[in-house]
Amino acid sequence: MIIEQQHINCFPEYEQVFTGDIEQHKKHFLPICSINLQCIYPGEDQWLHFVSVKEIYEGCVGQETAKYHSDYCREDLIGFNVVGDKYSFEGDWNYFIYEKEIKEGSSINNQNMIQQYRIDRGTILSETDLEAWLGHFESTTYPEYRNKLKSKHVYFIKPDSDQGLVESLLDRFEQEASESDYGTVMGAYELNTKTYELAKAYYHKHGSIYPMTIGNYSTTIETMKSLEEGVEENKQYIEYPEIGGILDDIQFQSKEDRDCLEECEISFEEAMRFEDSTNLCELPYDKEGNIFTYIGRFTGYLFQQYGADSAYLFYNKELKKAVMCLEYT
Repeated sequence: MIIEQQHINCFPEYEQVFTGDIEQHKKHFLPICSINLQCIYPGEDQWLHFVSVKEIYEGCVGQETAKYHSDYCREDLIGFNVVGDKYSFEGDWNYFIYEKEIKEGSSINNQNMIQQYRIDRGTILSETDLEAWLGHFESTTYPEYRNKLKSKHVYFIKPDSDQGLVESLLDRFEQEASESDYGTVMGAYELNTKTYELAKAYYHKHGSIYPMTIGNYSTTIETMKSLEEGVEENKQYIEYPEIGGILDDIQFQSKEDRDCLEECEISFEEAMRFEDSTNLCELPYDKEGNIFTYIGRFTGYLFQQYGADSAYLFYNKELKKAVMCLEYT
């Protein structure tokens, strides 16, 4: 399926996608691609947006915030009100566990403790002082990193210690702490944001997406140079997404999906009902039990460090709702 250029916009700006509180939307979402429904329905001049979520890292998005769920905001199912050609998140912002950690000040930040220790260690003169100092970080750090400081503190503050070695050890502690922090909610937001921005920069530089895994659940962040080298080394194996070079499918019109339906003898109407054909844990239905209209999907890990295997966009014109559903295989 070929989409005409005027009907697709890759990596749209937040202001093109969202309305209302732009900063809140910017905090939690990653705009991947916008399409105009005229590419499917010629008489339907409506822009819809494929977006991902920064909170993807471990388990399901929303699995710890059930009391803030709604009909169209549940585990790995994120709903939006369609306002003109833009989205407004339809749920309570507390759906994201990130909001709870920010409000409570309970987010893990081991690196911050190591950095503060480097500033304060000259004033921490005894083990008692150290215990009191570490107490301030008990709820926001792991015991492993507090114990590292305990085990080396005497050496760190001795006047005759090799200061070059002291700084080297603290550098190592800080690097380890930083990598550990990436496994937290806050760390996931940071990693997903950085890799998304890198993917976006690559697209604007080369006019095509980076076509390989940009994250793969690693704490190592690629660089523009490493991405370019990776493409050069693997160019004979690279395949770009079929739809506009960014989406995997639009309404089962990709070659892969058409071939699959034909091989399995599934009609288009049957496929659009999504009965036992995916690993999606939740699907959007209206009050009468009718599934929303499937629009398309993209591969999440091409655009962020911790990405879904597939992210599906569904739409209900009457309800003016768009829903993203995340799938893992």
